[in-house]
Amino acid sequence: MLLGTAAWPEGPGERRALVGRLASGRLADLNRIEAIRLRKLGEGDPDRLADALVPSSLRRLLEGGPRALSRAKQTLAYAEKWDRRGTLPASLAPLPDAADLLPCLPRPSALHRADGTALDRLAVRGPGVEIGELPRPGLAVLGQAGGGVAGFCLALEEGGSALLGAWMVDAWPEGDLELRAGAARRGTSLGAWEEVALPVLRPGEVLLLPVPKLKPLQELLPGAEVRVATAFETMVLRAGPEGIHPTVH
Repeated sequence: MLLGTAAWPEGPGERRALVGRLASGRLADLNRIEAIRLRKLGEGDPDRLADALVPSSLRRLLEGGPRALSRAKQTLAYAEKWDRRGTLPASLAPLPDAADLLPCLPRPSALHRADGTALDRLAVRGPGVEIGELPRPGLAVLGQAGGGVAGFCLALEEGGSALLGAWMVDAWPEGDLELRAGAARRGTSLGAWEEVALPVLRPGEVLLLPVPKLKPLQELLPGAEVRVATAFETMVLRAGPEGIHPTVH
């Protein structure tokens, strides 16, 4: 299951919501889809019940612990069946190009490195942004109620805070992590982190795992595209207008 946060225009304003990625690539608004599912089941006050069971915020979902994640998985499965029938409205599941994908958890309850050093949780950024440092990509762990691990996302430490990928995957990701910039390719197996001991995490807490030892990039020209890729996400970033050099930050 892939969960994230997206924003899209709605009337004169904007809808920002917890979304699940469907097989078609569409972004399922899980809170609203759960409300419709509950209404069809005849539940009283389905909107309020949906807000409690599958809230429109990933952080609030993590505060609900494993039961809330299990409920979100059921809602996503319901949305998949609806999407395959071809009748799922765009208002409940916009296409990717009709929405902006944000960091999967835009406002963590805490953010820190594996050594315990705190980072600025209020300055988290996500895919598509300009970067001012040579990228050193890795993974982050997201905590849930009960102290367990809710899932993992792509992450890069930057400027005293972090860039988080658009998607949290709720199981250990398999395959490789690859960094691409022009002709340069760097990669490592995601299995490199499997033996890392994880502390007890609070709900919504984000822990950046130790960065793998990749050969550093030499430089990035102004506007150069950088891709951090795994099987579950490709995060696209760009170098700032002045480019990035190893000795200039």
